[in-house]
Amino acid sequence: MTTTNILEKRKRNLEQRKNRLKQLEVSLNAQERKRRTRRLIEIGGLALKANLMDWNSNTLLGAFLSIKEKESDKKQLEAWTHKGGAAFASEKVLRAPVIVKFETRPSDEIRASLKSLGLKWNALRQEWEGYTKINELKELLSSHKASITELEMGPEKLADE
Repeated sequence: MTTTNILEKRKRNLEQRKNRLKQLEVSLNAQERKRRTRRLIEIGGLALKANLMDWNSNTLLGAFLSIKEKESDKKQLEAWTHKGGAAFASEKVLRAPVIVKFETRPSDEIRASLKSLGLKWNALRQEWEGYTKINELKELLSSHKASITELEMGPEKLADE
C-alpha cells in the first residue's frame, strides 16, 4: 500500500469512529431525556397522591421552594421520609389482587375508571385484573352487573411489595 492509501484508510476509520461517537452521544441524550421525563411524571404522580392537584402553579411552586429551603435539616428530611414511607405502606395494605368480569361490555366511562383504579384488561381471559382498593372498586361497580373475585396474596407477592 502506498502512503496515500494508508492515510485515506486511517481517515475513513477516524470518520467511522467519529460517527459512532455521535450516535452514542445521541443515544445517551435520548436516555437522559427519558430518565428526566420519567422523574417529572413521578413527581406529578406524587403531587396527585398528596391531593395537591387542585393547587395552582404559584402555590405548588411556593411549597416546593419551602421544601427546598429545608433540605439541609436532616431531622426534617427523616420525618418526611418516614411519613412518605408510611403513606406508601398503608396504600399497599389497602390494595388487594382482584379479577373483575362483566356480563356485557362496560361503558367507556367504567373502563376508564377501572384503569384509574389500577386494573388492566386481559384480552386473552376477557377480564379486568390487578391490585386495587377493593372498597373503591365495589363502590364503583355497585350498580353494574360485574363479578369481583378477590384473590389471596401469596407470600412471594407480599415480599415483593
